[in-house]
Amino acid sequence: MSSTQQPRQGLPKYILAALAGPSISLSALSLPLVVYLPEFYSGELGLDLSLVGSIFMVVRLLDIGFDPVIGGIMDRTKGRFGRYRPWLLAGTPMIMLGMGMLFGASPGVGPAYLTGWLLLAYAGWSILSLAQLSLAANISPDYHERSRIYAWWQAAFMVGMMISMLLPKIVSELGYHGASAGMRAMSWLVILTAPIMVGIMIIAVKERPAGGTQHGSDLRSYFGLLRHTIVRRLLATELLLGLAGGTTSTLGLFFYTRVMDIGRADTGLVFIAHFAVGLCGTPLWSWLANRIGKHKALAVAALLYAIFQFLYLAAPSGSLAGLLTVAAISGIPYGAIALLPRAMMADISDFERLNTGAERTGLLFALLIGTWKIGQALSVGLMFLSLDFINFNPAPGALNGSSSLLGLMTLYIALPALLSLLAAVTILRYPLTAERHAHIRKELEARERA
Repeated sequence: MSSTQQPRQGLPKYILAALAGPSISLSALSLPLVVYLPEFYSGELGLDLSLVGSIFMVVRLLDIGFDPVIGGIMDRTKGRFGRYRPWLLAGTPMIMLGMGMLFGASPGVGPAYLTGWLLLAYAGWSILSLAQLSLAANISPDYHERSRIYAWWQAAFMVGMMISMLLPKIVSELGYHGASAGMRAMSWLVILTAPIMVGIMIIAVKERPAGGTQHGSDLRSYFGLLRHTIVRRLLATELLLGLAGGTTSTLGLFFYTRVMDIGRADTGLVFIAHFAVGLCGTPLWSWLANRIGKHKALAVAALLYAIFQFLYLAAPSGSLAGLLTVAAISGIPYGAIALLPRAMMADISDFERLNTGAERTGLLFALLIGTWKIGQALSVGLMFLSLDFINFNPAPGALNGSSSLLGLMTLYIALPALLSLLAAVTILRYPLTAERHAHIRKELEARERA
């Protein structure tokens, strides 16, 4: 049976679940970290608001330089244990320790503490996520099966985020009040689940032999990937969507509690409503991508995201039910925005291997993750500087004027909508279609048989 026939039967569900499992742990270092940690350090621990935003931005930008180094080393890794599985083991203890120290901080810590542990946590996140995404791309070469693989990846990611967002509410109901109790609960989620999920993945998932005969995975190769139109267009889309998502993540806690007048403990429910609908809709986006193409499905999702942002204007202040409804509707396109760019980058790895003979899956995902990090870093830094500019006070119980609240509302609603609309326009002209990828796979298989 050829390598193109096998994927059409579909990978077993236990393999898909094992591939996706580490996403539950990784999710706590994505949105929950961006949503809760800056507010925790600036509001609860007393660090300056603009300083916290600057630290997040600088650390994220430094972390971007780490990705191509690790991605290139992964592509050159050889051994009986595989190319990517050893790196799963390396990244796990790093995110466990970094998460525990970041979310378990006590009053009196300074900027050096935040900077150091952020660097470690993000380095572990980069190693673990790059290895997971690259292994997922390695396990199947089929265009349509990759949509299914990354749909499972995205589903697990959203499950992890919903659990993380629900934990502050749970510990509050158990009588443990204050932001620090919820933060520690989220850190324990990572500490307990990461070794279990990574262990299952390593045992259950076996790598296919790498097809590349060269290993040109240095920094020149990393930046050389940008010569391809398909890479540049996908990265531009990812940057715009990363900026849009990073903006709502950074401002969400402030917007819900100050503009929408919702209690802090209930904000987790808003995120859960958003991700629950996104989780339910993920199989739909995988189906749509296989019907009309991944890039067209992504354009539809970005357009819907832009439209749904303005529904927040219709949610009455102080109404948790109204806010939950809007958050749920805006979650419809979320699954596509995360899973489809990763599935598309897996296809680009075949395109690159056909052109150069080199295995550069790790480098390509380093580019994608690095671009997402740029969006996250810029959104955190720029939004905190913007809040400072509009004289917004993040301290618990602080009063803010109408102009500050109007500025916050504009940043949260209009800016992400504009960025998402630009992303939809950008990705529509993406040239790597299912038909072109099928041709690439035929040529690769002919080369491998020879």
